[in-house]
Amino acid sequence: MKKFTRELDYKEWLKIAVDDLASAKGLFKLELLGTSAYHCQQCAEKMLKAYLVYRKINVNKTHDLVSLTLQCKKFDQTFEKILYDAKDLKPYTVAFRYPSEYDIPDIEDMQSAIEKTIKIYNFVKRKINYFEKVKKLKAKQTNINE
Repeated sequence: MKKFTRELDYKEWLKIAVDDLASAKGLFKLELLGTSAYHCQQCAEKMLKAYLVYRKINVNKTHDLVSLTLQCKKFDQTFEKILYDAKDLKPYTVAFRYPSEYDIPDIEDMQSAIEKTIKIYNFVKRKINYFEKVKKLKAKQTNINE
């Protein structure tokens, strides 16, 4: 087992995010809504951390999606587009893992949570893919100019 470090490659964060999204969807189908909600939050958290790691930013040990989104927004203002989605998913960190003042989400709330999670997932994935394409083009140009 690998020891956890903040130095993990962004691709490792992405792999875990994919698993969390699949878990959220699968648990939703089984109507295990509280646990599905938790995995929605976890997927969004891992995607935001993947972006920060990709950008070579030190990732703080936090589960606060709003804080992570704002940290990403310092480098790319378009992260504003997912800020409200992050805010909506933020309580799912622990809200349903322990008895709390939050009610377990209903089917409609969870459909919305999964849609917001997919939106964050796709948004961040497009950002990383864009940077990867730019990096490859620059590498090709460098090879051509040599």
